[in-house]
Amino acid sequence: MDHPRIASDLTRALGRDAEPPGFLPLMEGLHQALELAGIQADRIQLPMARNLGFRHPTLGLLLLNWSRDAGTSDSESMTHAQLDALQLPGVVGTPFERVVLHDEPWLRLDLGQTDGGFSSLTSLAERGFVDYCAVGLLMPSGLRQPLSICSRQPMPSDVGQRLRSIEGLLALAIYGAYRTSQALRMAQVYIGPDSGPRVLAGEIQRGSIRHLEAGIVFCDVRGFTAMSERLGAERVVEVVNQIFEIVEDEARPHGGEILKFIGDALLLVFPVQGRPEQVARGLVETARGSLERVAALALELRLPLGVGFGAHIGEVVQGNVGTPERLDFTVMGPAVNVTSRLEGLCKPLATPAVFSEAVSRHCPELAPAGLHALKGIAEPVPVWTLG
Repeated sequence: MDHPRIASDLTRALGRDAEPPGFLPLMEGLHQALELAGIQADRIQLPMARNLGFRHPTLGLLLLNWSRDAGTSDSESMTHAQLDALQLPGVVGTPFERVVLHDEPWLRLDLGQTDGGFSSLTSLAERGFVDYCAVGLLMPSGLRQPLSICSRQPMPSDVGQRLRSIEGLLALAIYGAYRTSQALRMAQVYIGPDSGPRVLAGEIQRGSIRHLEAGIVFCDVRGFTAMSERLGAERVVEVVNQIFEIVEDEARPHGGEILKFIGDALLLVFPVQGRPEQVARGLVETARGSLERVAALALELRLPLGVGFGAHIGEVVQGNVGTPERLDFTVMGPAVNVTSRLEGLCKPLATPAVFSEAVSRHCPELAPAGLHALKGIAEPVPVWTLG
């Protein structure tokens, strides 16, 4: 068996798996590795689940399937909430139970003779598969990762031993794909879909910055303290999450991403990239759409919900700020300060959204609201509202 070539093929698959991010190259790599081990697989299944060591901020289960017929792999997924609602028993009662929980070296079944009592294998037999083998690969985490292969012709009599002989290579490849996916998704979720990958790409040195023109939005949840007293900590978190989700839904189509949560407020950035008029429209539409949907949510929940927006376009400095041991990827500069002060005008002006002149020049429907002094800003500035 050509172990060096198997290792080389899996390494190349991991490289393709990282850019663009996804698990499809991994499945192709597993197929090639099995071919080199003398195992003609017509179907490969790799179930990734949180109880098996899969760590994903939004998904609790990812079921990867590769088939020779399709020439690629498809997947099924469940969020953590969906998985919790189904209360699935994990691998208990599945063909994987014996190789994951009871440490049997492999499970092999002649599907022409028996389905082992598993309805899923009955379905495979009806589709023309005749041979099935499952293994539990020992991962660096100490957990067993299930993997199954099926064939439409009998596999080698020693298929189990062949799988065991390349177990370490397969496990390391899957573990590498796990960690690559985990790092990317964590960075996207905790830092942002644009900023996260840039941090992973190497923008990690303290003090490393770049200048960019961007639309900046501060959004603050109104009446947060009173709502906390009324609802309690757990319930208020649920409601605030619903509000934040609305704002993100409205910002994303306009190129905006949430860069930071600050208690009951959030900071959004809309890179201009040579289209200030589009960004200005996006800022206004994000505020308008969010306000309408939050008002609808307030009626649905019978709660006095509200949000305030401050929006501006200007140059910011983006990069790593902090201490040698703790960094934050953020934006700074006068434009950010102005945006924060604009949001602070919502209450005294009795309006849910305040915009700067840089936004209003592209959005003539905004209503002028006069000159106002902003804390820390030398001269009064003109502001606009939704009207």
